[in-house]
Amino acid sequence: MSKTSPYTSAFTACSFLYAEFNAVLPLLRSDNADVLLKEEVVNRNYLKVNNETSANRILHEFRRRYKSVPQDFWDWYDSLEEAAQKAALLYVIIKTYKLIFDFHVHVAIKKWNSVDHTITTEDLQLELLDVSANDEFVDSWSDQTKKKLMSAYLTILRQADILDSKSNELRPLRLMPHEYKYYVECGDAWFLDACLLTSMERENIINYYKTI
Repeated sequence: MSKTSPYTSAFTACSFLYAEFNAVLPLLRSDNADVLLKEEVVNRNYLKVNNETSANRILHEFRRRYKSVPQDFWDWYDSLEEAAQKAALLYVIIKTYKLIFDFHVHVAIKKWNSVDHTITTEDLQLELLDVSANDEFVDSWSDQTKKKLMSAYLTILRQADILDSKSNELRPLRLMPHEYKYYVECGDAWFLDACLLTSMERENIINYYKTI
């Protein structure tokens, strides 16, 4: 079942981990990446986890995220300030995991465009029910796994600064125009909607790049 499903629950292994990902990124970008990552599993200089199994799972997901975008993305990523880097990492995670994409597009964006801007596990449960109804692999997941998935997604939103930690209210990621450049130029302007920008803000940014 898992072989034909586009879904995975593996992102629960590492959630967002912005600082840790940035610390490991030079290893991922190295020509000697395989060796360096194996050494990190053993030595755990950057990943402060208790055992090699956990480190291996985290690094596997870091590599999956790293490979989900072209190499030039990471050159651009290195040039960004922290807030824009967190937004960029959110973009990478949304592109890497279909369930995160579904949660974000079908739940978070819809909630933002409604009167109620709070997002809860109940909102995510409804989306999981829809996904489960059409995917046997997802339907086979235990309730505990599904709870972990929903919790991990909410943690990702909080650490990306798009969800208030206390109120669980969504809030837009408003960056400088040049910090949206990659998404517009590569044809992923949908990420401006994912940042919860207004239609006017979105059009202004897109038009900005048409005029330069």
